[in-house]
Amino acid sequence: MSARPRRGPRGSRAPPLAPLCCFSAALGMLWSPASQAFNLDVDKLTVYSGPEGSYFGYAVDFHIPAARTASVLVGAPKANTSQPDIVEGGAVYYCPWPAEGSAQCRQIPFDNTNNRKIRVNGTKEPIEFKSNQWFGATVRAHNGKVVACAPLYHWRTLKPTPEKDPVGTCYVAIQNFSAYAEYSPCRNSNADPEGQGYCQAGFSLDFYKNGDLIVGGPGSFYWQGQVITASIADIIANYSFKDILRKLAGEKQTDVAPASYDDSYLGYSVAAGEFTGDSQQELVAGVPRGAQNFGYVSIINSTDMTFIQNFTGEQMASYFGYTVAVSDVNNDGMDDVLIGAPLFMEREFESSPREVGQVYLYLQESALVFRDPQVLAGTEVFGRFGSAVAHLGDLNQDGYNDIAIGAPFAGKDQRGKVLIYNGNKNGLNTKPSQILQGVWASQAVPSGFGFTLRGDSDIDKNDYPDLIVGAFGTGKVAVYRARPVVTVGAQLILQPVIINLENKTCLIPESVAPVACFSLKVCASVAGQNIANTIGLTAEVQLDTLKQKGAIKRTLFLDNHQSHLVFPLMIKGQKSPQCQDFIVYLRDETEFRDKLSPINISVNYSLDESTFQEGLEVKPILNYYRDNVVTEQAHILVDCGEDNMCIPDLKLSARPDKPQVIIGDENHLMLIINARNEGEGAYEAELFVLIPEEADYVGIERSNKALRPLSCEYKMDNVTRMVVCDLGNPMVAGTNFSLGLRFTVPRLEKTNMSINFDLQIRSSNKDNPDSNFVSLQINITAVAQVEIRGVSHPPQIVLPIQNWEPEEEPRKEEGVGPLVEHIYELHNIGPSTISDTLLEVGWPFSARDEFLLYIFHIQTLGPLRCQTNPDINPQDIKPAAPWEDTPELSAFLRNSTIPHLVRRRDVPQLEPHRQSPAKILNCTNIECLQISCAVGRLGGGESAVLKVRSRLWAKTFLQVNFKLQPNVTEYRVGQRCRAAHHPTVFSLQMQ
Repeated sequence: MSARPRRGPRGSRAPPLAPLCCFSAALGMLWSPASQAFNLDVDKLTVYSGPEGSYFGYAVDFHIPAARTASVLVGAPKANTSQPDIVEGGAVYYCPWPAEGSAQCRQIPFDNTNNRKIRVNGTKEPIEFKSNQWFGATVRAHNGKVVACAPLYHWRTLKPTPEKDPVGTCYVAIQNFSAYAEYSPCRNSNADPEGQGYCQAGFSLDFYKNGDLIVGGPGSFYWQGQVITASIADIIANYSFKDILRKLAGEKQTDVAPASYDDSYLGYSVAAGEFTGDSQQELVAGVPRGAQNFGYVSIINSTDMTFIQNFTGEQMASYFGYTVAVSDVNNDGMDDVLIGAPLFMEREFESSPREVGQVYLYLQESALVFRDPQVLAGTEVFGRFGSAVAHLGDLNQDGYNDIAIGAPFAGKDQRGKVLIYNGNKNGLNTKPSQILQGVWASQAVPSGFGFTLRGDSDIDKNDYPDLIVGAFGTGKVAVYRARPVVTVGAQLILQPVIINLENKTCLIPESVAPVACFSLKVCASVAGQNIANTIGLTAEVQLDTLKQKGAIKRTLFLDNHQSHLVFPLMIKGQKSPQCQDFIVYLRDETEFRDKLSPINISVNYSLDESTFQEGLEVKPILNYYRDNVVTEQAHILVDCGEDNMCIPDLKLSARPDKPQVIIGDENHLMLIINARNEGEGAYEAELFVLIPEEADYVGIERSNKALRPLSCEYKMDNVTRMVVCDLGNPMVAGTNFSLGLRFTVPRLEKTNMSINFDLQIRSSNKDNPDSNFVSLQINITAVAQVEIRGVSHPPQIVLPIQNWEPEEEPRKEEGVGPLVEHIYELHNIGPSTISDTLLEVGWPFSARDEFLLYIFHIQTLGPLRCQTNPDINPQDIKPAAPWEDTPELSAFLRNSTIPHLVRRRDVPQLEPHRQSPAKILNCTNIECLQISCAVGRLGGGESAVLKVRSRLWAKTFLQVNFKLQPNVTEYRVGQRCRAAHHPTVFSLQMQ
C-alpha cells in the first residue's frame, strides 16, 4: 500500500517530517582536555553500545523508579525487534547501571505484535505499518513511568482507497515494564494533510511535573503542527488493543490555525515550566519555521491550550526553536527558557557568513516578564551548536543550575562536542567550564555525539547530578558522572610582616652567624557536598615569587635552604583548618640588592590523589571557580620614616660636549649627566641611557675629576641597546653628582637631521620611583670640501704644423687637426659624503659656423653619468683608435703633483711678430657644447673623473677668409664648470 499523495485545497505540501537525523551531522564522543576538566568525570566513563546501524543513542533518559535503583533508557529507532514481519521498527533499550561484568542492554517489549489487520472486501489488509516507524526516536521517563514514541508510524485511513498517513504513535510502560499501553492521539478520522494525517505525534516529548504527558506533532494541519497533552492514568485506563480509534476524554490539543500558519512546525520541540505566577505549569513549544521562517517559541496555557507569549528568532532560517529547555538558572525561584538555533549564521563579513549556531537564555524576572536574552554562540563552522540543550541541575553544587549544550558536528573530524555552562546569579557563565570532546568517528553515518543530552538525575547517588550523551551514528551512549567538588580555604600567616635586617635571631645549622628570619604558617580547611571525612592536599610553598627565574631569592626555608617546599596536608572534617609551621630566613645583605620590593610568598594546593580509594566512586575535584593559589607579602624594614615608605624625588639633566656631529667624521661625543635625589632614599636606583642606532658606547669618563666614575654596564634587551649605571642602593637623600659617558657616532649616512639619547633614573620604590625623562637631541650636519682639478694635453698648439695640411672635408679624425685631451677631476676632500651633484662643462665648439674644438670621445671614471647638447661628432667623422693616456695625463690620474690649474705657458717665437692683444674665446662670445654630468654618491677622499678627447679644427684657424688681425699671434680657448673651478687654459700660436 502506498503512502497517501499530498492533496487538499491549499495545494501540495512538503513530505512528512523526517526525524532529526536528517538535520544532524557527523559527530563523535567528546573528551575533556585536562585544562578544561571540571567535575564531570571522563576517566570512569560508562559506555553502552547497541546494534550497528540501529541509531542506538538517538534518544536517552535516566530511569530511576526507586531510591536505590537506576538505569539508562536508550532509543534505537532503526533497530530490528522480534515483531514478526516488521523491518527496522525501532526499539528502546534498558541498560542497567552500574554496567557490571557482561551485563548487556536489553530491548524493552513495548510492542511484540505484527501490524493489525482489517478485512476489506473479504481480504485481510494491514491497518497499520510499523516497519521504519522510528520507534524510540523519543524516550522520556518520569517517576517510574516510561513513554517512547514512533513518529513515523503510519496507519491506513478508513477509506475505500488504500492510503496510509504518518500519524505517529507512542507507548507507555508502567510498573517496572509489566504493563503497556499505546497512545496515538492523531490516529482518528481527521485524516489527510489538512487534518492530522501527517501529525507525526511523538516527534517531541516531555512530562509536566505532575506526570502528565506532552506530545509534539509538528505535521498536523498542513504542517502547522500542534501540541497534545494527556494524563498517563487516562491512557492506561482507557487503553484497548482492539479500539484503535479511541479518544481520551481529558486529552487537550492546540487547534488548527489560519492558512498563514502552514509549514510552521509547532511542536518540533516541547518542554514544561511555570511562567504565570501560579502553581500550574505551562508548556513551551518550538515553532522553528514560524514567523516567516524566523522561528519562534510559544508559551501555551496548559489548561485551555491558548497561546500566552512568544519568543521570536532574530535570523531567518536559523531554526530558532529547534530545541527548548526550561531551568531556573539563576536560582531566583522562577523558571527560565533556553532556546537553540543551531543554523544561526554569524555575519561579521556578509560575503562569507559562518554557520555556528546560537543558544538564547531568557531569564524570567516576574510572571511572563523576561530579560533580553543572553546569547551563547558557537565557534566552529557547521558544528550545529544548540542542536541539544539540557538542564543539568546543580552540577557543581554551588546553588545555581547548570546547562549542557551539544554541538554534534564540532571538534576533530566533526566528532562532536558537549559544552558545560555553569549558572550564576546573572545567568550563565559566558565560557564553558568543561568541554567534552568526541572520540568515536563514523564514516557512513554521522557519529552524532552530543545530538541528544539528558541530565538532572543522580545515577550514582553521590548528591551530584549526572549527564547522558548519545552518539547515535556509532551506536554509543556515554554516562558522565559528576565528581564531588572540594572547596579549599587556604591561608598564609607571616610573623612579623616587616623584617628588620639588624634583628638576627635565627641560627643556620652548621653556621655561627645569626640571620634575620620570620615564621610562616600554612593553614587550610575544606568544604563540599558529600566529600570524604579526610581530604589529603599537596601544598607547595614558593618564597619570593616576584623574583623571576635566575634571580636571587632573598628568603629560604631554614630546614632545607631552598626557596620552595612541597609537603602533604591532611584535613579531617569540614570547616576546621589544619596548619603547619615553618621558619624562613633572609640571605646576607651582601648577596642581594633589592630591599624595597615586597617578599611575595605563595602556596599552591592540589588534591592528593594517592589518598583516594579505588572503586566505582568518582574522585573529588577542586572547585574550578576558586583560585588554588594564595599569596601574602613580607617587607624589609628600610629607613623611610615612620610609615616605612620611601618617596624619592629624582632629578636628571644632561648635555653633550659638542653642539653637533658631522657625517663622515669620527665624532667622539661625551654626555655630561647630572643625577640628584631631592626626596627620600631611592632603592636600586639606576641610570638608563638608551643608545641610538647611530652610536656606540665607549666607556665612562675617568680623567675629569669633576665627573664621578660610576659603575656602568652595556646591556641589550632584544634590539634595544642601553647603558645602565648604578647610582646606589639606596641613592640617599641629597645625592647630587655628575658623570660623563663617552660614545662614538660612526653611522650617520642614513640619518635625518638629528639623533636622540633617551635617559631616565629608575628605582624600585613603589611611589614616585622614576626621574623625569630626558630626550637629548644632537643635531647632525654634513660638511664636505669639494675641489675641481683639471689638465690639458698639449698645453699649447702652434699653427701651422709643418708638413701637414688639413683636409677640406675630413673623413678621418687625423684629418681634422691636432689632438687636444682634457681631464677634469671632481674631488671630495670630505669629511661628509656628497650626492646628487651636477658637473657642467661648457666646451668651445664653434664660432661663426666654423668648428673650434671638435669632440670625438667622452669617458668617465667613478659615479658620473654624462650627456651632451648637441651631440658630439656631428660630421660623423671616423674616430681614430683609442690612444693610451700620455705620461702627463697618467700622472694626473695617479694623483701626482700636477698643478690643479694648468695655465698658459710662454711659447718661443719662431719669427718675431708684433704682438696683438690676446683674444679669449669662451662661452660668452662663441657657441659652446654643453657637457652635463650627474655625480652620484661620492665619499670623503673619493673622486669622479671626466675625460674629453677632441681635435682642434685647424681649417678654421688657417682659412683665408677667417677674420684675423695680421698681428694676432695667440688665442686662448677656455672651459668653464659651474662647480666653481678655474678655467683650464691652453695656447695656440699661429706662424
